[in-house]
Amino acid sequence: MGVETASDEDALVGIEKEPISLVKEDGSRKCIWNDWSVECVYEYTDVELIRIIDNTPSSKLEVTDTGLDISAEAAGYPSLEEYDIQMNNGKYIVKVTLRCDAGFNLWDGRYQESSSTDLTMDLETSDGTITVELEREIPVQCE
Repeated sequence: MGVETASDEDALVGIEKEPISLVKEDGSRKCIWNDWSVECVYEYTDVELIRIIDNTPSSKLEVTDTGLDISAEAAGYPSLEEYDIQMNNGKYIVKVTLRCDAGFNLWDGRYQESSSTDLTMDLETSDGTITVELEREIPVQCE
């Protein structure tokens, strides 16, 4: 018996993901005062990061906070603030809150700093018979 790697669509745990592009018009500007300075960011809430589909014969996989970890490749922006797992039409949807660095100058007014990172998703899930562990990277770009 051999073991093969299936494409994300055909695997026991299907993964649907797209690179994320954040443009300032879709975010909300937030500023935080720190002693003598102010730090401003554009915040993006309820951004769909990834869809997780249970393709096991039992269809009883559970995706929980304890089996899912999402982290940013490096400190800085875009930054991952929080994530939430929701169930919708038999798919687990992971939504995140992300932030991009914001600035201001006399020529352009308010702007969003251009930057990018990869978010890494580590997942371990089981239906009691089958256990699946996987890792995926999702590129995130502040435009």
